Formats: sequence, structure tokens, C-alpha cells
Amino acid sequence: MRAKPDLVPDCDVHGEPMYRDECAASALGLKGDREEMVWRCPHEECARYFHGTVGYGSHVTIASRAIPTPRCEREGAFLVVQHTLGSYICPVAGCPISAGWCISERPPKA
Repeated sequence: MRAKPDLVPDCDVHGEPMYRDECAASALGLKGDREEMVWRCPHEECARYFHGTVGYGSHVTIASRAIPTPRCEREGAFLVVQHTLGSYICPVAGCPISAGWCISERPPKA
């Protein structure tokens, strides 16, 4: 599966572009002691991240109202928020699948 070039996930809480960082696999609930590349929210108080095999998650438990990260029905990939489009989009190159997203529907800051 090839990702769309230059695709940067936006935070699903704040709607702002995330930045790349490394995180221990165990912190994401994955097996092993390797480092995983994740995208983190730039807000210091926000614990949201995006990882391709986990989708959106939080290092701090957020309210039970949190909406699970939707998946692309065609590719199976977790959809990525693009605030400027007002939607989630599939990160797979050539896939046109998208779903509605609105910042007002998201859970409060973690």
C-alpha cells in the first residue's frame, strides 16, 4: 500500500497539522521494543497521535464519547482528518474515499 505523497494528518480534536515523532511500540499497545513513527498533535496539552496501524489514539484516556477512527471500506486503511477539506480521507494513493468530519463533533481535549 503506497501513501498519498505529502499527506500530513490533522489532529482529529484540534484540526491542525500533526508532526512526525517516534514512540515506543509498547506505548501504542503494540508488541516489541522498537520505535514506531507516529504523528502527534502540536498542542502541548493534547495527547492525540495518529499511527497507520492504530488510527487516531491518545496517550491519555479520553471520554467514552471518542469516535473510533473510521477505515476505508476499499483499502482497509485508517482515514486521516484533513481540516481544510472538512473530511476524513483515505491515505492510500489513488483512493478517492472520504467521509465527513467536523471539529464540533470531536471529543474535548485530552
